[in-house]
Amino acid sequence: MSRFNLNAIATKALLDHDFQADILNGHRKERLKEFELSDDEKRAVLSIEAKTVDQFVTRLGKWMYAIESP
Repeated sequence: MSRFNLNAIATKALLDHDFQADILNGHRKERLKEFELSDDEKRAVLSIEAKTVDQFVTRLGKWMYAIESP
């Protein structure tokens, strides 16, 4: 897992208003091309359902924690 890149997505989602809009309005796939992610990571990030950036970041964090926990 590329924890660095997933954290970069979360950080950018919190700080960049254009990025925030794109990850919530159906342009997430295009914006993820900015990051080096595995196919599993791409699928996971694309599958996150969120109406707000806070929901998105929280769900991304939960997914990251779940795959790291034994």
